[in-house]
Amino acid sequence: MNVPTSAAASPKPSSDTSCATTGSVDFGVDLAGSGWKFTTGDDASWSDPAFADTAWRDWSVPDNWGEHTDLSGYDGFAWYRKTFTLPARPTGVADANIIAALGKIDDADQVFLNGTEIGRTGGFPPNFDSTWEVPREYYPADGLLRWGTTNTIAVRVYDGTGGGGFYQGPVGLYSKARLRALEGITGTAATRTQLAHACAVISRQHRAVASGDVRGYAATLASGFFHQGDTADRRITELKALLKKGKVTLTDSQAEVFVDGQGRLVVDTIRTWTGLPTTRELLYIDPRKDVELGDHARFFRDDYDSAAMKRRAQFNVYLPKSYTRTTAKRFPVVYMLNGFNGSNIEWEARDIDAVLDRMGLDAIVVFPDGQSGWYVDTSEGNFKSMIVKEIVPMVDRVYRTIPDRDHRGITGVSMGGQGAFTIGLTNPDLFSSIASHMGALSFAPLIGTAAERAANAGLRPLTLVAGMSAADLNRHRFYLDGGDADEYRFGVAAQQMSTLLAGKGVKHDYQLGAGNHSDAYWMPKLDRSFGLHIEQFSAHPVKQPKEPKTHKDGYRWP
Repeated sequence: MNVPTSAAASPKPSSDTSCATTGSVDFGVDLAGSGWKFTTGDDASWSDPAFADTAWRDWSVPDNWGEHTDLSGYDGFAWYRKTFTLPARPTGVADANIIAALGKIDDADQVFLNGTEIGRTGGFPPNFDSTWEVPREYYPADGLLRWGTTNTIAVRVYDGTGGGGFYQGPVGLYSKARLRALEGITGTAATRTQLAHACAVISRQHRAVASGDVRGYAATLASGFFHQGDTADRRITELKALLKKGKVTLTDSQAEVFVDGQGRLVVDTIRTWTGLPTTRELLYIDPRKDVELGDHARFFRDDYDSAAMKRRAQFNVYLPKSYTRTTAKRFPVVYMLNGFNGSNIEWEARDIDAVLDRMGLDAIVVFPDGQSGWYVDTSEGNFKSMIVKEIVPMVDRVYRTIPDRDHRGITGVSMGGQGAFTIGLTNPDLFSSIASHMGALSFAPLIGTAAERAANAGLRPLTLVAGMSAADLNRHRFYLDGGDADEYRFGVAAQQMSTLLAGKGVKHDYQLGAGNHSDAYWMPKLDRSFGLHIEQFSAHPVKQPKEPKTHKDGYRWP
């Protein structure tokens, strides 16, 4: 493809600032605390601002149903309502730049502002989908906010198991600048010249993508570009794949530009690529050159079109500190599986990246979205195939892994511990080390039709291990634990598994400790499970490729 002159050379300085604002408006209405009304049950009329909720209970948010005696065991629908007054519209505040941030809600929600739905997260029965770990951010349509008068927000929620309700803030209506401050993201307002510079880069990207000019788009990416797992090469490959399906557009809305502590221009935007989910992103622009630097993140969500799941599937990725400081070094990988009613996003709620950083881990960790699928293939979803046939080869293809079994481990929590044993043992050419934290080792997969459950009954880990030879089991290293007060008796299951492995002469690391089925029990033991994986990786040293001379952009990345 020929490179248009306008794409090959840096454009003349532009004065166009229409793509964004300076991101300096500091505005917020905090809706947390008292003044809410609450009731259990479900009625569509409760979204109407005119509905009289005086008979409902007085309430405060964030809340936690587990702290209310009458709700501690309640699973079902409930509604929250609050009527509040917005001030007169402040100077510089546009509806398009206001975010309704509702923290985190256990498990699913649907939100109405002045009677109009502004967003929903998760799924309600009969298609229940728990999204307790996902931060809620919704964007009211222009004209929906009633400035200088009363407004009503109504939140329909459904709790499917445990907990329930709002459990974490912030809760309110905020400008992006205020919300960034609440998230700990700091910076100063961009000048008009800086705003024009950022707009020039973004506009070049929009024009190149719209015209199918792949090389023109590539010219807007820095040589060391790395953003949410995408290198420049991967981003270009993905763009080419989208273009094969038809015309592609790239749009940015509600964009604001600010300057971070190192002078980089940061664009806080709602970005949409044709055919891909819309996401809120922070784009980093070089203030001296007309290129996007990428965020160089080390913990982020990745996604792809999954044939196994027949939808776009997500997984989270943790990269060790040395990953973004090198360009050739390759790393071992641990796959970490979530528990029942969880997902890949639950690890964000646990700040797992900070936990792994404190451990000094020098390995990649991948967190598939296992939902409540028990890591098998059924009519409810092909979760095993998603991991084994899609995510593992994809990770080896796009990240700098050491792509062999000796440098690939698998760990899981609860349902994920069961999955770690079943996937690890039935795929010995893929995984060499297996770890289970308070795993459901005494359970067969609890999903699918009666026929599917019967077909998968042999995947009960205790049954699976009982039928394997010592030679086959000794191809793996094992870690397992369980609490002596585990509500599901998974501590007993761990004891049984340890006895079974010992009886076959299989070396393993096992802990039975005081504790129940909770994070407080298993998270302090991560050093033991990851220690097992690292021991396995270290037993098979590899010669690392020589680091080439790399482009230095002058910025300090994590």
